[in-house]
Amino acid sequence: MSDTIPIFFDFGGTIVDTLEVTRRVFKEALGKDFPSSKIKQMYKDTSSKGQSMSMFFKYPVNPLKLLVKRNKLVKLQRDIFMDVVELYPEIQETLEKIKKLDDNISLIMVTQNPMLENEDDSSKLMERLFGKSNPFDQILAGEDKFDLIVHNFDPDVIAKGVFVGDLPNDVYVSDLLKIPCFGVSWGYSDENELSTPFIVNEIPELVEMVKDHLEDLDEDPEEEIGEIEFDETEFEDKDDFELVSE
Repeated sequence: MSDTIPIFFDFGGTIVDTLEVTRRVFKEALGKDFPSSKIKQMYKDTSSKGQSMSMFFKYPVNPLKLLVKRNKLVKLQRDIFMDVVELYPEIQETLEKIKKLDDNISLIMVTQNPMLENEDDSSKLMERLFGKSNPFDQILAGEDKFDLIVHNFDPDVIAKGVFVGDLPNDVYVSDLLKIPCFGVSWGYSDENELSTPFIVNEIPELVEMVKDHLEDLDEDPEEEIGEIEFDETEFEDKDDFELVSE
């Protein structure tokens, strides 16, 4: 396990395009047809530290109506997700190329999408997206990406990794983990909104960026990565919220 080099990937907005899923869920459940710009802003707002349901007052959605129709939203999300969500072009071949860079590379999906917490739904969706060639070694699904990672990987393994995501919250999680974040600009944020020096504008660029990361690891093999500590109690007050999912 100590030789593992984890490449953590966000799901929605990074691997798959969830914009149309979100639009259809809100239109069918709430009768609201949001433009793409509004949907993207809601994602960014709800993924920010310290946000809550009060943010919905910024938008033409009644929060009480949203809560009452929560079950309908969840079912709609699942059905529509299975029906319409697609991989971004070139994602599958790019992931396969990344895996071939080093035998120790492990691709880990880290998502807040509740559908992927269900093993049966997760398996069906991965097969629909990737067929029989799912490149991911592990899928971690839950409410908090930071907790998912630190509870499943040792600090010395995490320290060798990178996080690939499309939201400011992904950069925030990477900062907590003390690892680089490759911020992708094809999802819900543009490069000006991602406070990381590692911006990816084209999907195939990920291969070279991971290759550069591997070279950086080789240049400093004596780094005392085992000294990194994660104090979970320090982050108890943070709240991460998302809509249809990451």
